[in-house]
Amino acid sequence: MALVVFRSKAAGEIFMFAETARRILDIIGKPDAPRGVIAAEQIPQALQRLTAAIERERAELRAAAQARAEAERHGEPASPAEQPVTLAQRAYPLLEMLRAAQKKNVDVTWGV
Repeated sequence: MALVVFRSKAAGEIFMFAETARRILDIIGKPDAPRGVIAAEQIPQALQRLTAAIERERAELRAAAQARAEAERHGEPASPAEQPVTLAQRAYPLLEMLRAAQKKNVDVTWGV
């Protein structure tokens, strides 16, 4: 599996599986390229898009849990609840890097 490395003068390097990095870059509106940059002036929008996607996923997971609980109350057999690794968990290090970069007004770059 390929790794993508995120770098910024505001934080240490972050290593991420390419599949996860592609998903996050797509969310924030960056092309799937071997190298790229999130310019300092683009960071607020990237943070907004990523946090909005995390909130949407959290809402979907809550709705699924409520649907399972409701089905169980009505006597339907309980399906095992998967505990997937969430976008919030996968994106957390990059979110922190983006926040630190925003405070210092520096870019975030990535490369393979």
